[in-house]
Amino acid sequence: MQTPSAFRRRIGQLLMAWMLCGALASGAAVPSALAQPAAPATEAAADFKTRLPQWQNALERAANRIAGGDLANTEYETLRADLAKIQQEVREAGAAAVAARDTAQRMLDALGPPPAQGAPPEEAGIAAERKRLSQTIAEVEGRTKQTELIVTRADILLRTAADQRMTQLTEQIVRRGPVPLLPATWAALPEQMSYVQERIGRAFGIVMGDGEWRERLYGLGALAALLFLVAWPVRRVLLRRYGHRALEERPSYRQRVVAMAVEALARCLVPVVPTLVLSGALVGLLRDAADAGPLTALVVGVSGGLTAFFLVTGIARATLAPDHPSWQLANLDPDSARRLVRRVPLAMVGLALAGTGIVLSEGMFTPPELRSITGFGTMALIAVSLLFLYPDHLWLAAPPPEAEGTDGCGCPDGEAAGPDVTLPPAASAVPEAEAKAEAEEAPPARPRVVGLRLRLLIGAVALASLAASGAGYLVGAIYASKLMLTTLVIGGVLLVARGVLRELLCVLLERGSGQVAEVRDIVIATDRGRRMLGQAGRTLIDGLLLTVAAFFLLPLTGMTLSEMKGLADGFLSGITVGGVRIAPGDIMSALMVLGVVIAVTRFVQRQLDERILGRVNMDDGVRNSIRMGVGYLGTTMAVLMSVGTLGLDLSSLAMIASALSVGIGFGLQNVVSNFISGLIMLVERPVKVGDWVVVNGLEGTVRRISVRATEIQTFQRASVIIPNSEFISKAVVNWTLKDKTTRIEIKVRIAYDTDARQVYALLLKIGYGHAQVLRNPEPIVMFRDFGPSGPEFELRCFVANTEHIIPVRNELRMRILEQFREHGIRMPFDQQTVHMPKVEAMLEALLTERRAQAGVPELQVVADAGKVVPLADTLTDRGPRTAT
Repeated sequence: MQTPSAFRRRIGQLLMAWMLCGALASGAAVPSALAQPAAPATEAAADFKTRLPQWQNALERAANRIAGGDLANTEYETLRADLAKIQQEVREAGAAAVAARDTAQRMLDALGPPPAQGAPPEEAGIAAERKRLSQTIAEVEGRTKQTELIVTRADILLRTAADQRMTQLTEQIVRRGPVPLLPATWAALPEQMSYVQERIGRAFGIVMGDGEWRERLYGLGALAALLFLVAWPVRRVLLRRYGHRALEERPSYRQRVVAMAVEALARCLVPVVPTLVLSGALVGLLRDAADAGPLTALVVGVSGGLTAFFLVTGIARATLAPDHPSWQLANLDPDSARRLVRRVPLAMVGLALAGTGIVLSEGMFTPPELRSITGFGTMALIAVSLLFLYPDHLWLAAPPPEAEGTDGCGCPDGEAAGPDVTLPPAASAVPEAEAKAEAEEAPPARPRVVGLRLRLLIGAVALASLAASGAGYLVGAIYASKLMLTTLVIGGVLLVARGVLRELLCVLLERGSGQVAEVRDIVIATDRGRRMLGQAGRTLIDGLLLTVAAFFLLPLTGMTLSEMKGLADGFLSGITVGGVRIAPGDIMSALMVLGVVIAVTRFVQRQLDERILGRVNMDDGVRNSIRMGVGYLGTTMAVLMSVGTLGLDLSSLAMIASALSVGIGFGLQNVVSNFISGLIMLVERPVKVGDWVVVNGLEGTVRRISVRATEIQTFQRASVIIPNSEFISKAVVNWTLKDKTTRIEIKVRIAYDTDARQVYALLLKIGYGHAQVLRNPEPIVMFRDFGPSGPEFELRCFVANTEHIIPVRNELRMRILEQFREHGIRMPFDQQTVHMPKVEAMLEALLTERRAQAGVPELQVVADAGKVVPLADTLTDRGPRTAT
């Protein structure tokens, strides 16, 4: 059996052998490692040379097609996709080239600078390797410049295509077509109507004449019936249990939001989802059929109209609650809400028919004259439908809550003047009937009208679209109407979603129990953190809803999905200003990383303090130092990770820091000094949390040590913020630095005629008699001095904790006073002799003269010791006297 020393020697030998083998292997691999990058670099160069002509030819074809003009939607999307693919491939090749250049540059730097002129030449292999690396770097830099050129050219082509596309859209909007009110336009109507009917009849004949298509349509009809049978009971259950219902008291805001969400879900999504499913299935089936374009346009138009109808009417009833005004969220007068809800379906029928007509005219390639006439009728239907909702009596605001049940002045009935108001005699003499008549003659307050500006804007757009279509500008009129109506529908839906999501966030933050509450308390335990999370959540909800609105509205402006994606990528990638790239995406990522790492740091601090340090018998100061150290480490890591996410060059930051060092040295020297002092306090711990300290005349308990300052709470419960440098550079009294055991001194003065040994014994007995006074060290009594009024004693005793000083001191003084009174021990007053010769002479002369005049003998007094003295001798004494 090997001894421990032999075993250790054996292990050491094995480790040395392993390290020697590794060194030999690495040394043998150096030449191969130097030669290894040559093969991948050669392959990358060959691949780049092969693909470069392909990229250039693709760019030439795209440039020629853009120069031809009149790009269709599908062609424009294909062109953008091809150019984006080329950009992606070229960027990848450029990134590979940059990586190869950096590798070659590091290897070249490892060879060192070339020999100076006149110096001995370097070894031939090193010189050849230096030449090869220099050529590689030059070649790779050339590839990098070519990739930058291709990317720039592709970006120019994309911008040119987008500008051309926008120009085409603008020309279409402002282009004037046939005027619908002219006789020439109506003259071509019969021929064009027959053409459209023929197309629609052919489409229906193809679909209905085929047995397979009929079976598919029958299957879709059965699916529609099944969905209806399932959705309708679900709708009734949701409305009955969670929707608007009669209650004795007005429901809270949260109850109204929940009921509104349930009503909107039942009245909107339940009919909308089957409609979209069926229409999507029909469009998918008709896509493979020949000459089925009119039928596809009909399906899309009808499904879009039904979807808009269900959404708007459902949200209107959910928000206005006409049958239960107490559940209303729109703050409208109940009568106005009921009238508005009755008119909304009629208006939506007109708008749905108008939208279906627009989709049909665009999808069936309707001839210009027929499209102009039907478009004018559609715009008229839209204007009439919107103006049907325009009257002010539909938008009267509800009275304020305090006005309910009042006399019109905002006060309850019979209490208009208030209990403490006394009317003048002239007013009190007015008969009651005359007062009522005056009240009836007074004009009633005019109710407030809601949404007047928005309704004026909508009405103006509707009338302008009607006038534009009547003048022949049908495309512009349709464009404005579609944008307006889609904005209204999407805005209403997203406002409802905003209220629901915000209320769900409030429920999450206010939930008192459950798994969600436990997870929330683990991540964020303080009320301040919850408020910050709530504000951040509301901001995030608004941002997401705005993104959704932009996703639906931007295509109406002529922007395609690829353009939207490119716009988002361009926004997130940022712009370059003065050689510095400002990327909102990187900034948001850095902020997210910073927030997540700091949140994790706070979570680790809290768990470490509560679950580990809290269960160990550890001093509070040590716990605070560990907690603060973890916080500083986490914050530093968060800052470094966020800087890395931003992609900032630390060398440039170092240059900026060196430039600012002088200013920091002069302007922020106190801040830096306090920061360093705080670190010293956390490491050296001359003062820690919980200590009783006295600094600069301020006495209190240390509550918190932060980066810049330390918080001290005085015994008056006042918080004092003291810079950390005060604790390092000045004298500080720390009562609890090493030990909390503290001595108490109580001074006592007695009369000279008192038995000193009796007083000594009583004080010692009182010290030993207190339960919180320590026996080791034991209490002692000191005969301090002979004072001017009597002997002075001092009771000295120790307590285990500084927190007991004040109550123990008070209790000892109370017992001393009680024992002294019980044993007749007197504590004298301070005695002082004041000599005023002139005043004494004047008083003595006055008293002598008065006695001589009255024939009265000299007045005497009995002093404290029973001695009879003249009155004049007592003028400068203090204490009680008895006259005789």
